[in-house]
Amino acid sequence: MEAEAVPIIRRARGYRLYDRDGRRYLDLSRDGGGALLGHRSGAAVSHMKSALSQGLFSAVPSVWEARLLRMIGGMFPGHAAVRLFSSPERALEAVSCWMGRRVDPAEVHDPALGSSAPAHASVFLWRPLVSEGEAGAVAGSWQAILPVLPLTVFGAPAPVCLAGHPERLVPDSDRLPGFLLAGALSGLVELRRSPGFSVSPAVLRAIDSSAGWARVGPYVRATFRREAFSGVFQAFLGAGVLLAPAYPGPSVLPGTCSPGEAQLLARLFSTIPGG
Repeated sequence: MEAEAVPIIRRARGYRLYDRDGRRYLDLSRDGGGALLGHRSGAAVSHMKSALSQGLFSAVPSVWEARLLRMIGGMFPGHAAVRLFSSPERALEAVSCWMGRRVDPAEVHDPALGSSAPAHASVFLWRPLVSEGEAGAVAGSWQAILPVLPLTVFGAPAPVCLAGHPERLVPDSDRLPGFLLAGALSGLVELRRSPGFSVSPAVLRAIDSSAGWARVGPYVRATFRREAFSGVFQAFLGAGVLLAPAYPGPSVLPGTCSPGEAQLLARLFSTIPGG
């Protein structure tokens, strides 16, 4: 598995990881968007540390739950029932329970993996920096929305936003530690304050002109054969760039990078695979 090739990481900061030998990696994995704003971003760590100092590392009721639910609910006014779960898998289980049938992951439309929703899709995966303009439209088009928050820990919190069906039983939220909720809320606030990414135009041109990659906003997916992905992943890693370890991704471009890092990314996306 590709993830096993990643060396032990000693620390993470911004969009970069550092291994035990001090080697730096540009992190394009970022938990599939759960670390969208980078590692140790803004005030999020301070809010999480404050919650931890208050002892909120256990799954007990806290003020952060209501605050996070209120913010997410305001983003999707057509989906009045908002719940929080401990993982994306638990979130999809809740949607299945609500719909009264098993919802297959293939029914979830991820805009980062293609521009058009499959005919059988019934659930929308909302992604920051891609889906903001679609919030109003999806409210009337999808039965359930799974927002990807810009700051999560092991996939939590994983929200579910459900459209109004009074005859359906809405599952209860999982109880989550306050420090996770505080960090997620801070990440959403930070995203609203600085919604733009300043990705190098050279990197965007390299991806958009490549036959092996496709991009939606800052999200990049592989379009070459699955069988080639392991070698591509290893080649990027050897050059100091960590892709999302699962084919086809998405990987997430960094919000900022140095001129040298931009040149490296442009070269890698232009020449691997193909050339």
